[in-house]
Amino acid sequence: SSAVLQGEAPLGATLAGSACAGYERDFGPEQARRAGNADFGAVLRWRPFEGTEIVPFWSQVAGGQHALVPLVYSDGSSRPPLYDVRDLATFEDTSSGWRTATFGLVGHQRFGAGWRLDVGLFRVTDRDRTSDVDEYLWLARDATTPPAPDSVYHVLDALPQLTSASTSGELRLVRQFGAGVHQHKLDLSVRGRSSERAFGGDTVYDLGWTTLGGPPATTLYGAYPGLPASVDETRQVDAGAAYEERWAGVGTLGVGILKSRYRRTLVSDGVAAAPTLATPWLASLRFTAQPGRAVTLYGSYLQGLEDSALAPYSATNRGEPPPATRTHQTDLGLRYAPSERLSLVAGAFDIRKVYFNLDTSGLYTALGTVRHRGLETSFAYAEGGLTLLAGGVWLRPHLERTVTEPVPAGTVPIGPVPLTLQINLDYAPPRWRPLAASLGVNRLSARVATLDNQATLPPLTTLNAGLRYETRLHGRPLTVRLDGANLTNAHGLHLSAVGQVVPEFGRRVMLTVTLDR
Repeated sequence: SSAVLQGEAPLGATLAGSACAGYERDFGPEQARRAGNADFGAVLRWRPFEGTEIVPFWSQVAGGQHALVPLVYSDGSSRPPLYDVRDLATFEDTSSGWRTATFGLVGHQRFGAGWRLDVGLFRVTDRDRTSDVDEYLWLARDATTPPAPDSVYHVLDALPQLTSASTSGELRLVRQFGAGVHQHKLDLSVRGRSSERAFGGDTVYDLGWTTLGGPPATTLYGAYPGLPASVDETRQVDAGAAYEERWAGVGTLGVGILKSRYRRTLVSDGVAAAPTLATPWLASLRFTAQPGRAVTLYGSYLQGLEDSALAPYSATNRGEPPPATRTHQTDLGLRYAPSERLSLVAGAFDIRKVYFNLDTSGLYTALGTVRHRGLETSFAYAEGGLTLLAGGVWLRPHLERTVTEPVPAGTVPIGPVPLTLQINLDYAPPRWRPLAASLGVNRLSARVATLDNQATLPPLTTLNAGLRYETRLHGRPLTVRLDGANLTNAHGLHLSAVGQVVPEFGRRVMLTVTLDR
């Protein structure tokens, strides 16, 4: 259950404000048996002069979970068995908690003929209290070492209080010139970030072999030993320029160049390791072309320097942020829109990046490169109260390894879904008012389940539907929604790139009531 309150009001001739507060209870039953989360936020909008706007903001999120559901990981040697997350045993005393605060300021200033200055400054702090992570490792359907099939190795990870803080900012000067058919824009920017994130310092308690759905372990863990955490320190400064031209009825062309200076240092037991340095030049190119009134061609090429996901709990360096790495993305496509009611988009893409996963020692590190090639398409149609949105992505990943993984591996990584299809219908004809209905179908194709690519998970199809009722209560808009997910109670599994196993959650229903002021 959850509740949200929000409102906004003028605070003067040049000042306006808005605020919100929300509370959620027992969210994420696939994560914990009990949970609570409260969030608050406020925004001010100050326009002291013509062309000037200053927007400070603040938010805070705090909560906790109790009786944590174990995380399940596969070792990639065999296909994981089907199970229901609600059958997994939990410790009543396990818990986790968090507190995140975000505040900052965004400013805009227009001056001269076509000049604009944009400024942003942001600060985010996280404080996670002492927490637990319940884990089932080395899931194997036909394992020989454990005492029975479908066995898992049970460990409990006790984490100390961990904190992180990040300060970032951006300064952008934009010049727009030209008018009518032909317009130009020059964008000069400088941005930077400084972050410190604690990780590690945890203790893993060995609880032995068990089975999925088996009883809780009888051996409980002890007190937190208070081991020192490590710290990841990252500093990055980017400076760049971008230029764009727009021709009405013809197309657009944009080019950009960015110089980045990235420095990352790991500090453990007060001793700093040799820093990781990167100073790349990053280029971008994008265009659109309109050969006809209803047809638009588009394409782009982007180079990036991106952070990757944190090391998973199944890794020996759990929680460690890997260094930022180079990425390359190319896309090309076509949009056909003969009318406002109908549009069709079809495109191809090619994405290349560093591949991170566990090596033979369980260390989460760079193992090679992965290339994702694919096609994507979407279709939209709206008329007479009927709205149809349909889309699909065909993906063909290819992995080139430079470091050996724990078992003989193929060329397709675990995680990506080769074919994803989605269809969403919304029906709200005038004669139905104030009622409306929606329907959604999601389809996942078979996908790789083992590192050697010899086993796959079967296709998975889920059905969602909903009803909504829109009226007015004392002159104020009132909406009541009844939404159902996975109505056919389809059973299936999802696998992440690092082998975490997540079952498709069963049939569920949600009631939402919204009253506007």
